[in-house]
Formats: sequence, C-alpha cells, structure tokens
Amino acid sequence: MSTATRPAAVEGFTGRFSWVDPHDLVIDPYNHRKHRDGAGGEDTTQPDADLQASVDEFGVLTPLVLRPQTGEHEGKLGIIFGQRRNNAALAAAKKAKKSNKPYRLVPAIIRDDLAGVDDAALTVSFIENKHRRQATVRDDIDAAKQLALMNIPKTRKTRHARAMGFKPADLAAATKASKLSDQALADAVEADFNLVELAEFQEVEGVDDALWTLQRAKTRDIRQGNTKRGNWKHALAELRAKRALADRCAKLVEELTAAEIPVIKWRLSWSDTSTRPLTDLLTDDGEPQTSQTHQDCPGHAGCIDASEGEVIWLCTAWHRHGHALTPEAAKKAAQASPDREAAKAERRLVIENNKAWRQARDVRYDFIKDLCQQPEPSTRMWPLILSMITGTSYAYESFVGRKRTDLTARFLGVEDPNEGHRQWDRVADPFGAVIARTSPAHSWRILLAHAAAAHESEHMDDAAWRRNIDPQTVAWLTFLETEGYALSTIETKTVAKGRAQQEEKAKQDTKANPSEPDESAAGAEEPEQHQEPEPAAA
Repeated sequence: MSTATRPAAVEGFTGRFSWVDPHDLVIDPYNHRKHRDGAGGEDTTQPDADLQASVDEFGVLTPLVLRPQTGEHEGKLGIIFGQRRNNAALAAAKKAKKSNKPYRLVPAIIRDDLAGVDDAALTVSFIENKHRRQATVRDDIDAAKQLALMNIPKTRKTRHARAMGFKPADLAAATKASKLSDQALADAVEADFNLVELAEFQEVEGVDDALWTLQRAKTRDIRQGNTKRGNWKHALAELRAKRALADRCAKLVEELTAAEIPVIKWRLSWSDTSTRPLTDLLTDDGEPQTSQTHQDCPGHAGCIDASEGEVIWLCTAWHRHGHALTPEAAKKAAQASPDREAAKAERRLVIENNKAWRQARDVRYDFIKDLCQQPEPSTRMWPLILSMITGTSYAYESFVGRKRTDLTARFLGVEDPNEGHRQWDRVADPFGAVIARTSPAHSWRILLAHAAAAHESEHMDDAAWRRNIDPQTVAWLTFLETEGYALSTIETKTVAKGRAQQEEKAKQDTKANPSEPDESAAGAEEPEQHQEPEPAAA
C-alpha cells in the first residue's frame, strides 16, 4: 500500500496531561483494585517495598489515569488506575514534610471523555490491572547488570540502584547471576535465593547436588538466626573446592588423551588386578619406576585420583611385562587384606578431613575480618585479648617469636607490610600507619586481630583436628561460635572430640586425686575459661 492511500491515524481517547497533588485525589468508585483489610483477601492497593523505594527516590514516573467525579466528590479527580503509585507518593510526601522538604506532584492523564461513563471507566481499570505482567527475574538481573556496567559516578549509580531496589552487592553479583541456565535460575528462585546467592550458585552450578547443598545451608542459617550466612559460606567453600577439583581432573584427562595415554578408572586397591601403580614397581636395574622410565612399556597408562586431582601412573600388566614389586609393595601384598584395606580407608578419611579443615579456614578468616570491623566489641572480646597478651603461655611466645604479620594484616583488611621480607629483615613498626589512623575507641580492633592471629597460628594448624585436641583449639572455636560464627562439620566434630577428651581427663584426674576433686575439675575447665554454653543446635 502506498503512502498516499495509507489510512490516517486517529487518537484512541480524549485526555490531557497534568501535574496533580496526590492529596487532592480520590479513588474512583469503579477502580478495579479495592482496599481490603485482610479479611476479604490481600490488599493490592498498597505499594510494595521496591515501588516505595523508587517513588521515594525519583517520584512517580508513570502517569496515573484520572476522570472527573460526580456525586459526593463533585469537582474532584478520581483515580481509575494508579492508586498504588499515588499511595507511594503520599508516603513519600509524608517523609518529605517530616524532613521539612518539598514533596513531588504526580503526573496524570485526565480522561474527560470518561466523566459519567461508569461502564467504560470500570472496563478500562480492569483491563489495565488484568493485563499488567510482572517482569521476569532474568529481566531484573539483566537490568542490574546493565546498571553495573554503566560508566557513571558511583553516587549516581548507588542512587539508581536504591530506587530499583538493588544494593551495591547486588550490582556486583548481577553479571555472574545472568550466566545461570534458565532451569538453574528457576530452581534457585524457587529456593528463594537472592541476587548475591544466585551469583554464588552460578559459580558451582555444575557440581552435583549444589542447589540442594546451598538450600539446606541457607535453611540452617535461617533456623539458627545466622545473619552472617555462616553455613552457606562453608557449603559454598566446599562446592567451590569440588568444582576446582573436577576442573583439574577434567584437564588431566584431556592431557592424557591428547598424549594417547590410556586412562584407567581409579580404584582404591589394585591388589586383585594385573594393574599396579608405578610407585609399587621397580625398573630392570632395581630403581623406582617413574612415568619417564615406564613410558615405552606397552602397559603404560594413567588414572585420575579424583580426591587429589593428580595422575596416578600405572602399568596395566606389570607381571607380564617383567616388572618387580618394591620391597614395601611386596610386604603389603603379603599382609592380610582386611588390615590393608582398613589402613587405606583410614588414610582416605585423614585426607578428606585435612581437606575439609583447610576449606573451613578461609571462611573462618573472613568471619574474623568482619569481627574486627564491627562497631563495638562484645563483652567476650576484652577478656580474650587481655588473657592472650598478658599470659605466659608458650604458644603466644612462639607466635611473637615468629614475627608473623600476615594474619594480623588480613584480619585488619590491609596489605601485609612484611610480605617479601625475610624473617630477620622485618618492618619494625608494621602497623604504625593503621594505629595512627585508628581512634582510641576502635583500638580494640587491632588487638583483636593480633590475638586472633596468634590463636590461628598456634592452635589451628592442619593437624589441629587430629588425635589429642588442644583445649585452646576448642576454646578458640567456641569463642568464635558465641560471636556468631557457624562451625563447619569438621570443626563441630573437633570441638565435640576435644570436649570429650577434656571430660575424660577430668575424670582420670579425679580418680588420681580423690581428695581434691574440685581443683581437678577446675583445672580441666581452665582452658575454656571464656567459653559460654554451646547453642543446642551444635
């Protein structure tokens, strides 16, 4: 159809734009949305928090639709649709007046053609509300991502984010969250994950049971009132470690495949197969086999130890290819199978617990850093600090003698002034700048960081969870727990084991000194002098 014959466009209705005072408006009796007090259903006339935040910041952006009123409100303008926006404008005006500031008028389209036409007013109001569709969660995430990437002043970006209902952390998380698959996003939204949690879930989306693990951790945090998301952070650390391990294993498989080296499925024991790890075999010269000395053997192969992310080199037919067992391997082969398998199982448990203990460390360090930044010290902090720095324990003497500043710096959130320095070439006043800018009211933060570094250095090493648990390890974890830290599974087991050992020692001391039961009991409790009763959930 040519331009000359194209039908002319016509206006859909008669109306005029105007700025109006929200206090002057009434609700049209044929407005589709009705105020309800709860007995007759949900009240949909009130603004939600996001709409209110937007109106507080920028005012009403979408015009209301009004019509002239008749009857008791003759001369007034009535809202056909837009009363949620108007209620938000009224609330914003109240706040402005309280602060002695001007309030905003609201934009409106006045439909003079609907004056006295009740059926049309009812239909228009119904259609407006009925066909209003919420934006999807992905739409919200993309909007946050776009705002985060805009090159605008930080204060302006923060203002826009606040109006949109986003926190600065939400903007930072939006890019990661936008990478979630549609199914993962739907599942995570169903689990009530917020934007930051969606981004963290995206990091581990491919790990088995990641959604279930994080959902369970979030439930525990809510049940325990843990606002610092301690259980979530431990679960996330574990999932991140699993993802990193899986990625490393996949890369190793790719490298072996590219080198045309057969990849054999890993086994806990090779004793009942013709395959042996090269660490069990000798060369013709009686030297230990390595991947280099064995690479020309027809039985050369590898397997991936999924728990460590490393290649275990193998010979798939060691006896046929003329290899001999090392004396150690031959001795193990002669041992009873149950004993050998039990020892291997024990070793695997130690490896898993070592890994879990190290994973918990970063989560714990982050908690301690936050602890050192809170506004006021708790009543438990000063006794802990003073007992540490005025005590005569060998552990504190050892920590000071090491001249370590890395942990103290990490807990204070500053660069380690001694990074790269040798032990005999340390900075004399490593935290002088921090001390100079810290007010006397906040000096406890530096002392707490120092005391925490001493505890972590001397009582929380990789072997702290094994065998005889140091009472100070128990006391330190208990202190952190009373401050709001959520113990990981391995930390919970360590505390329980340590307490059981202390109770057993107290009983033995009582038997050995029956005339002094009270002193023995007191001695057994001394390492936990700052401990408070453990919450029932632990």
